[in-house]
Amino acid sequence: MAISESRKMGSESLTEIKAGEICRDCFASESERIAETGEMFIDYFVKNASEDGVLFKTIKEITSDNNIPHQTLSKVLKILEEKKFIYRRNGIIGLTKNTRLKN
Repeated sequence: MAISESRKMGSESLTEIKAGEICRDCFASESERIAETGEMFIDYFVKNASEDGVLFKTIKEITSDNNIPHQTLSKVLKILEEKKFIYRRNGIIGLTKNTRLKN
């Protein structure tokens, strides 16, 4: 996964290795399709999130941009939220405090 060098945040970073580990941990018991969609979403998140680690896009925009089904993305987001990788509030998706984008 390509990670933007211009993203600056706290002391921890969402590096390529860490993102891969997160994907393996979060989606190990899921289908290959869910795991691939999860990786695609994390890559999309890193490229499109604000410097504060917040993505201001609707699920409809994300599914349209990535050509993935709404139901599949919803499942991926639910898994990531349950594993405390992301949080969702009032139309935003953000990284939890212990997960940060690459400096």
